[in-house]
Amino acid sequence: MTHTLHRKGNLNDLKDDYVILAMTAAGINDSYEDTRQKLIKIAEIMNLCEPTNIMSEFGWKTSSTITAAFNNNKSVRDVIYQLKKEDLGISIVISGLISEIKELLLDLGLSIHTVHFSLGTFGKKEILPHNKILEITTMCGHHTLSPQSVSNYVTLIKQGQITVEKAAQKLTKPCVCGIVNTSRVMKILNSLVSE
Repeated sequence: MTHTLHRKGNLNDLKDDYVILAMTAAGINDSYEDTRQKLIKIAEIMNLCEPTNIMSEFGWKTSSTITAAFNNNKSVRDVIYQLKKEDLGISIVISGLISEIKELLLDLGLSIHTVHFSLGTFGKKEILPHNKILEITTMCGHHTLSPQSVSNYVTLIKQGQITVEKAAQKLTKPCVCGIVNTSRVMKILNSLVSE
């Protein structure tokens, strides 16, 4: 198991923000006859455990990686429990708070294999968007959520032209990998609207 902590935000905001990623290893298990079926099985397990967002089914059939976002520890535990039971031989990465992931894995008889930390942001930070906007845009590793879109939806919400829920869905949609946590986007949008 690998754990990464790469998103912006304070620890309380990240408490219920998880991403699970399943990935084949090039030259090791990516070209077996049943590799695609195993990835699809992983996606089906993730989908049954109530993700807030998940990679599209087209991605299940074409990508070497399966990803989903979750907003609670129980769903993550259920996914990992099922994946341990299935023993599909594909690497699993969990992004979230180390303390919570460690406890969850120990409870399931597993241990953390590797830990990655973000060292922060370097360079001309003064030209970056507002921190709350970055908390949304950095959820997608492919940067498909633009700061301008977030600002635009905040304005539309303030004007009563769109609900927070609908804005979060629209912001989440471009993230084809499915790792943007829609419920967290709603919390951050509410915070931005009330500023």
